[in-house]
Amino acid sequence: NLVARVALIAPMLSLHASPARAHHSWAPYDVTREVALEGRVTEYKWANPHSYIRLETAGEEEGSEIWEIELSSAVVIRNRGWSADTIAVGDRVAIYANPSRNPNLTKALGARLQGRDGVVWDMRSANRNAPAVVVPEAGADSLAGLWRSTVTPEVREHFFLSEPTDWPLTEAGVRGFQAFENGDNPGKNCVPYASPFLMIIPDAKRITIGEDEIVIRTELESVSRVIHMNASSHEGVEPSVQGHSIGRWEGNVLVVDTARFAVHGMGNAQKLPSGPDKRLTERFALSPDGKRIRYSFEMTDPDYLTEPIGYELEWVYSPDFEMVELPCDPESAERFLNLQ
Repeated sequence: NLVARVALIAPMLSLHASPARAHHSWAPYDVTREVALEGRVTEYKWANPHSYIRLETAGEEEGSEIWEIELSSAVVIRNRGWSADTIAVGDRVAIYANPSRNPNLTKALGARLQGRDGVVWDMRSANRNAPAVVVPEAGADSLAGLWRSTVTPEVREHFFLSEPTDWPLTEAGVRGFQAFENGDNPGKNCVPYASPFLMIIPDAKRITIGEDEIVIRTELESVSRVIHMNASSHEGVEPSVQGHSIGRWEGNVLVVDTARFAVHGMGNAQKLPSGPDKRLTERFALSPDGKRIRYSFEMTDPDYLTEPIGYELEWVYSPDFEMVELPCDPESAERFLNLQ
């Protein structure tokens, strides 16, 4: 039987960030420390943009405590091998997690879970049953279809920022990053990421090609991004989270120009806002064998960036992958704000 306890693990020298943290930063947690918690699961909330576990611990000399453990979104942890029934209420488990910086809160960021059967489930990296991104034997004959986007270390470092490393930030960009508060995050109201952030999240994306428009549907945020193929101007279009996208073909490469972005608290990167003059140019190039899309972009934002930034990554054709969409759960989105 598991013995209920709360123990402090030796401080860690480093912790590698996972590339999809849902809507919020890890700032409220002390990621240099890890606690071991053992007890009974009283809640397992499988949801977007965050999943949660409530754990009741009970020591021999102390009363019981309820710990709230945060995980990434259901879509993200599903791609790490988790499912809605990986654990259940009543299970006795051990959880290793980074505690809140506030010593008065019994809240933590999950790292690993060990069940009664001894199996360890990682919460931030792939488990052995995670659905791997596999290049298929046969490719697509167009951009249409289901794709899984991958992320490079460079993209992970610069978009899922823990510090404003070598990004060309304006003074307002530096101030915006430093002053960022999770309570100001649009994610608390289930407002999704803006592109290109939305496009680089390592999830599934379905492309549908019509005569007048192309639609990219994302798994993580359940967003339908519309690219207008018969438009010639952004004039008169109301700003929106994804902006107004105009597409054209250059041979078999889809080129997309997007403007009229709404101001967004994390519109450029994790903890980095975007302004009303943000502009995005993207290219979607199908590989000769149809097995990959080379996705590249250049982004400008005079309010927060002193010069354009651009990156390139791959999407892998995944026609047999099961794309799972869950709507944003408002209670789950707001729950994070109680960590302060």
